[in-house]
Amino acid sequence: MKKVKVGVIGTGTISGIYLEAPTKFSILDIVAVADLNLERAKEKAIEYNVEKVYTVEQMLAAPEIEMVINLTIPKAHYEVTLGALEAGKHVFVEKPLTIEVEEGKKLLELAEQKGLRVGCAPDTFLGGALQTCRKLMDEGIIGKPVAATGFMLGAGPEGWHPAPDFY
Repeated sequence: MKKVKVGVIGTGTISGIYLEAPTKFSILDIVAVADLNLERAKEKAIEYNVEKVYTVEQMLAAPEIEMVINLTIPKAHYEVTLGALEAGKHVFVEKPLTIEVEEGKKLLELAEQKGLRVGCAPDTFLGGALQTCRKLMDEGIIGKPVAATGFMLGAGPEGWHPAPDFY
């Protein structure tokens, strides 16, 4: 099977697991990384033996990149995925696909028009841990839930800030 040339946009906390993907999936060939923080991108490229470091614009314009893995912050998912699709690249997005439902629909319509594929990490919603909890509740093993709480340990990725242009 032909290897797919992949570029990763966003080299923050979650990127390590994706940059290890070629060791588990022989079809993937990660050939470039991009980030607004080029120093961080260079560090990840060295750490994971990725040959090229690009700006986001360079990555989207690079003809050798067939697929983009979008690991930007959720607020940037739509813009980056749209750019990749417009550039003729398949896209896999870390969750969520977009923040707005209508934006997600537009991305999927564009991908279909261009014959491209879009995937999104479903683990938080459909992952094994939540499926197991649901099974235990359905079978009455843990009883009836009365409340739910969501929280995040830590302050988020190093260097994270809520500026709209940060990804």
